[in-house]
Amino acid sequence: MKKKKILISIVVILLLVEAISLYLLYKPNNKSKILEDIKTIDVFKEKDKSLAIMVQNEGENDFGWHEAEDRTQWPDKTKYTYVGTECTDSEGVKIPTTSVLTFNETTYTAHIKTKQTIYCTLYFAKGRPALEVLKGHATGGSSATTFTETNVDGMYRYKGTAAQVTNNYICFGTTNIDTCTKTGVDNRDKYLYRIIGITDNNVNTGLELEAGQLKIIRAIPSKTGQAWTSDYESDVQWDSAEVKTYLNGTFLNTIDAEWKTLIDNPLWWIGDKTSTGGTETTSKKSKNYQIGLMYQSDYYNSWTYSSNTNSWLHITNGRSDVSTTYGSTYEWTMTRYGRYLGYFWPWYVDRSGSLSSDSATGTSAVRPVFYLTNEIGLVGEGTETNPFIITSKANA
Repeated sequence: MKKKKILISIVVILLLVEAISLYLLYKPNNKSKILEDIKTIDVFKEKDKSLAIMVQNEGENDFGWHEAEDRTQWPDKTKYTYVGTECTDSEGVKIPTTSVLTFNETTYTAHIKTKQTIYCTLYFAKGRPALEVLKGHATGGSSATTFTETNVDGMYRYKGTAAQVTNNYICFGTTNIDTCTKTGVDNRDKYLYRIIGITDNNVNTGLELEAGQLKIIRAIPSKTGQAWTSDYESDVQWDSAEVKTYLNGTFLNTIDAEWKTLIDNPLWWIGDKTSTGGTETTSKKSKNYQIGLMYQSDYYNSWTYSSNTNSWLHITNGRSDVSTTYGSTYEWTMTRYGRYLGYFWPWYVDRSGSLSSDSATGTSAVRPVFYLTNEIGLVGEGTETNPFIITSKANA
């Protein structure tokens, strides 16, 4: 009899544990509305989990968020781009998203795998044309995000100061902010870029560019030791330079095919330039290439015109920012100085942030530069923690 009572007690306890577990699993979350059940795999056994979903509303300026009430209200893939997820546990404490949720951008399906009840918000956004976003961004009252315009290539360029952060960060290769900003070789080191500028409505460069094309540069080098060319005695120009071959071969092949389609294939200015200045020499053009380097004039126009060490384009501690504490990185530009002391020298940025010229056989860092097509849209703030995200839905 005693054993029977103990057995009954154990059964009751087990039933209570199961009831409590089910309550915890499905209890309402005060922080996010449960909108849809999706099939996911639990660590212990298969269960239906609940997923909170929010999408950007098609209101004025495409701002505001709309709660999807069922699966039919998931965002239209022709209009919206998935830009990231935030997840919390049942107590509202944030948890690392990538460890519990994956989202398939092709099929627009989400999957959760976790031991605990979690609540996730998926964010989708509709971009606005890049030229509209950046011109408004530059004139929105922040002195840190002003443009300077030059007529040679019809481009608005960002300029910054040592005391200010230039908000021109942009992700390329992913639309997921979490992926782009997470520290690591396979994350921000790969996907984070800076915007050099954007071609304006009066662009007339002869480089086969159109209005509204972003020119972006990788935030850190893709390679830290590369010769411009190993033949310093011959008149080796960009079309034959070894750094050009690396950029349009080895580096370009690291970019996924769908993102390569967003990179334009223009001509580039490759005339020699014997002094610093705000315009590029237009005496000679290259063949068509997708990837180049920043011009000497790109770097010059990122100064405040009082000190070149105020350039946000300068590499600092391995990254481009506006700190006055410099790293030890030398970096090539695309522009040649020309013949000097019988040899041909290109321009580079030295450790102090100054523009100098040196033998083409030296090994300096390489930061890829390219123009994006003007069909893209942008969302985001352009900060390092909330960079611009590229969408292809600007005109949808």
